[in-house]
Amino acid sequence: MSSLIAMGAGGAATVTTMYLYVGIRGKNKIKVEDEHVPYWSFGIGLLSANAGTAFQQLSGVGEQLGASFQGNAALGDWQTGATAALLTIAVFGLKPRPWKDALCGAIAPSLYASAGGFWAIPASVLSGLINSFIG
Repeated sequence: MSSLIAMGAGGAATVTTMYLYVGIRGKNKIKVEDEHVPYWSFGIGLLSANAGTAFQQLSGVGEQLGASFQGNAALGDWQTGATAALLTIAVFGLKPRPWKDALCGAIAPSLYASAGGFWAIPASVLSGLINSFIG
């Protein structure tokens, strides 16, 4: 056994996605509160970076979001850290909505990692911990 639960990144991403989906619906035994959706989806985003090709497209969305703001001449000098700050404000500053928080939370790890500096700390530390835990 190479880890505590030996699930693998792809398996853990799939299980976490299913748990979030079932929990958001709220009509089953599993209940995920709207305020907790960003944290669950952030975990999915962390797991997807090391999962198979079905999940790796998710990390590309965060990188493309940052690049779309940087490539816009109307915004002037725009760095990826500004996009990361906008995403964080959208998640924690607006009223909780599962669809918005799930999308923003899932693309946040790749966006934070591409922003680097302070933004990369939560993504890199948590990714290392989670991957050592699941295998």
